[in-house]
Amino acid sequence: MSLFAALNSATAGLRTVQANVKLVSDNIAQANDPNRTRHTAQQSVDASGQVISTTYRREVDKALMAQVQDLTSRDGGSQVTATYMQQLGDLLRTTNGTPLLNDYSDKFQAAIKTLATSPEDQTAQYQLVQAADNFSREIRRVSEGVEQLDRDITTDTEKSVGTVNDLLKQINQINNDMVSLQGQGSAANAVADKRDGLIRELSTYMGVRTVERPDGRMAIFTPSGLALVDAQPANLSYDGGNINLQVGNQVTSINNHLTTGKLGSLLQMRKDGSTTEPPTAASGDPTTEVIRKLRSQLDELSKAFTGATKPGEPASFADAYDNAGPAADDEQATQFFIGTDRFTIAINPKLLDNKVKIKQTAIDDMVTAINAPGRSFSADGLKMADTTYSGMGSAITGTWMAAAKTANATRDSDQASAQLLTERYQSQTGVNIDEEIAQLQQLQTSYQASARVMQVANAMFDALEAVVR
Repeated sequence: MSLFAALNSATAGLRTVQANVKLVSDNIAQANDPNRTRHTAQQSVDASGQVISTTYRREVDKALMAQVQDLTSRDGGSQVTATYMQQLGDLLRTTNGTPLLNDYSDKFQAAIKTLATSPEDQTAQYQLVQAADNFSREIRRVSEGVEQLDRDITTDTEKSVGTVNDLLKQINQINNDMVSLQGQGSAANAVADKRDGLIRELSTYMGVRTVERPDGRMAIFTPSGLALVDAQPANLSYDGGNINLQVGNQVTSINNHLTTGKLGSLLQMRKDGSTTEPPTAASGDPTTEVIRKLRSQLDELSKAFTGATKPGEPASFADAYDNAGPAADDEQATQFFIGTDRFTIAINPKLLDNKVKIKQTAIDDMVTAINAPGRSFSADGLKMADTTYSGMGSAITGTWMAAAKTANATRDSDQASAQLLTERYQSQTGVNIDEEIAQLQQLQTSYQASARVMQVANAMFDALEAVVR
């Protein structure tokens, strides 16, 4: 090998070391960035040892990345479901482990039985009126809370759609940047890392599938194949019931494409098949159509106390009171409760204001009605036969407490799975400080070798120059 060839080879080696040292330094500097993958460089040399090309790579496991995105989407959905089910639990409120709706119902029924033992006792009458008022107000309070929960979910959905649109625009912008960055070294890899982070964030809102294009772009689709980012980003909107995709002047609902992630869970909780044509039965999934089921169940509970007797069943509470007779002049003849649904059920204002008394002839019949089994309860998400008034309230709260527990268990399971797989992905593709330090030691050895070659070549040049002189 000629001296010039040796010098060229040593110079190429130093340049290679320089490029790799920069990569290793960048890797170490950003080791704590969860989006950072390990960057490496591979160089091709010609017969004389000259570097003819350098290829920069990211150590990415695409199959594992797809699994991380899938579990991230599931985790995002179960997180939001558990959060709202917890809010529902807070709405029902508990005292010594008993939801207030059940507590007030039990006290109302106990007050009726107490009055039956001393019908003329004014204190017992007052206590029954107050217990009935507390019970009916609790139904109204929970009903109003359900509507607030519905508004919260709606607002959350609107904000989430806005966030998704912003993420899609950012990913599309990076796609455009990637086209111009191709062939410009490690800059493209850094931008690609940022894009991966945005895609993982997008996965918390909805399930996605990615396809890398030859020009460096990343096309994003829903698992069902709906394009979100390809030639351009999709634009989503929310009309209060549907999440829509707008293409030109055409607006199409994509609810059926959103089955996982935060958006999928929000849609499922607000879904209401009773408003479709034709109407559909309520879902058997306890965390689907939550608002619809709560409304229906609270309405049915209210009607059980204010409505007429159902065929083949014991006399309803309303009929037990209304049909008893006779009533004294200072007694309320009919309508112990007024109203027809969850928002209007209330004790008769005349009884509450003590303008009239409870009809004594109805007291025993009220006790009989309260205790009587054989009643049916048919609401969205909850159907019972041969139950009692007490059983109705307990079933409603018990159903939702069980649903909340299931939602929490699902969240914990999905969170643990997502965290485990994310750690595995980062261990395989992320920066390992120990490996980078070992790489630095190897680069140091390579640098010393190349430098030694240059020193020897320089010495030989000096010797030749001395000979010539």
